[in-house]
Amino acid sequence: MLQIQVKISDFVSYCERVKAAGRNMASFLTVWGQAVAKEARTNARGKGGRHFWREIAQATRVQSVGPEEVSVANYHVAGGHKQTGGPIVAGKTSKYLTIPITDEARGKRAAEFEMGGRVLFVPKGTHVLGYSEDGAFHALFVLVTKTKPQKAEPWFPDAPRISEIGLYECSRFAQGAINA
Repeated sequence: MLQIQVKISDFVSYCERVKAAGRNMASFLTVWGQAVAKEARTNARGKGGRHFWREIAQATRVQSVGPEEVSVANYHVAGGHKQTGGPIVAGKTSKYLTIPITDEARGKRAAEFEMGGRVLFVPKGTHVLGYSEDGAFHALFVLVTKTKPQKAEPWFPDAPRISEIGLYECSRFAQGAINA
């Protein structure tokens, strides 16, 4: 999970205007967090692709709001990895990652083949997962414990941009343009 926290103490000068206007800080933080989440979703959708980035965008939302901070989180399993890059490593529940090596396997998981009635197996001495049909082995996935490091594809607003969003929203909020 990727999580960003914004603390009032980081933006005291912005917040003093909100306080001076007699406005509720938690309401302001909610507005600010929603604006940051909206920009993150827009950035993710802008990456293209058919489903992947849209799923990341849909999994981004304000997680919590307190009296002095707001947390914006992404709950997609790959959201944080896409932001920072690095290798993908097999998890706690499995020893291997399944990397598709045929068109038949691209975009699918090994479990989908098994649910469809195909029995998958790894021939002795290999790291290839596939099935047998008509006496022939059909390779689907190669099994690896980790991938080579993946390039970061930042999509979440960085700290200066979050500050810009905060200043803009604070200005609107302090003037009463937002009635949260």
